[in-house]
Amino acid sequence: MYQKMNIKELKTKFYIFGNKGSVWNNSAHIAESGATTTLCGTPMLSRNWAFIENVEEIGCQECLKRYKLASMGLEYPSMN
Repeated sequence: MYQKMNIKELKTKFYIFGNKGSVWNNSAHIAESGATTTLCGTPMLSRNWAFIENVEEIGCQECLKRYKLASMGLEYPSMN
């Protein structure tokens, strides 16, 4: 089942990130402050087009799964 999450549901140290492709495909990611990749391991090498375009929904299923683990206080496997 395909799920999405609104950015207002993110805890303080997390934020939305997306390059142009993920914005166009409605698959914006979740990033953690200080990290160089998103939770699913996507490198953050571009401008944050999800922020620039005011995207409000996160659609990357792997990021959502890892965020759920993190929000429950569980470790998520590192993708770095």
